[in-house]
Order: sequence, then structure tokens, then C-alpha cells
Amino acid sequence: MKESRRPAGATSSHPVAGAYITELKIPAIPEYILVAKRTAASLGLVVGFSLHEIDDLNIAITQACENACHTATEQWGNGNGQLKLLFKGQPRRLEVEVRSIPPRDLEQQTVRRARRQTEYDYDTIGLNMIRLFVDELRYQVDNQTGSMRMRMVKYLIE
Repeated sequence: MKESRRPAGATSSHPVAGAYITELKIPAIPEYILVAKRTAASLGLVVGFSLHEIDDLNIAITQACENACHTATEQWGNGNGQLKLLFKGQPRRLEVEVRSIPPRDLEQQTVRRARRQTEYDYDTIGLNMIRLFVDELRYQVDNQTGSMRMRMVKYLIE
């Protein structure tokens, strides 16, 4: 896990002095999702989230990582690939990006397996569930590599 402090760009109305960026890479298997949840909970405490907000964040992180593991398994086989999580802690908010990353030997290849209709339903249900627990959500899949990228933002509510 890496952590760095980088200056963040100012918004038009509220300048931000800086943000802490924490990077976590884990194997794309469900057993390691717990590591991502613990990291998110710890960083949520640093931002000042309540226990309720941390629980919401953990549910969203769990679902995002499950979706990423599912995508990685479909694209590259069971146990292949990694999940890369970027946590950007700023005053009153935590931004989390979850990516599925292909194994190094497959990064240059185009890998796209056919999906069944039920798998689209699984992704849709997961995304709708995540939307219940975070304030912003963006999701995309790279058509060339099959890598998934999800960005979630949770704001501190007072």
C-alpha cells in the first residue's frame, strides 16, 4: 500500500489545499475484499465519517470489488489479474476508484469473452446497489482489454 500527499486542483468556489492519495493492489479474488474494506473504513475515519457512513462505504466497496473480481474472472480466468484501489481523501469527502487490472502477460492482448444476458443483470444489480450507498458513481469497461473501472465518491454529511 502506498500513500502520498499531492496537491489537488482548486474548485471554483472551494479551494482544496491538498489530498491524501492511498493506493492498494490486491489479487482479484473475493478473499482479499476484506483488505479493501478495512482500508476504506480506516480512511473514512480519517475523513471524519460516522459509523453509519463507514458502513455505507463498506457495502459499496464490497460490491465494487465483487464486480471487479467477477469481471477479472470472466476476462482472464479465476485468480488472474489484480484489483487496484485508489483512495483520495479530502476534507469532507473520500473518493475511491476500483480497477480490474489484467495479468502482465495479457496486458497487450485484446481479450473479450462473450457474456450471457444473466451476467449483465448481475452487473446492473450491483451498480444499482452501489448507488444507494455513495453520492457519486461512474462505471466503465475498456472494450479492448475488458478492464473495469469504477469511481465512487462519498461526502461527509453533518
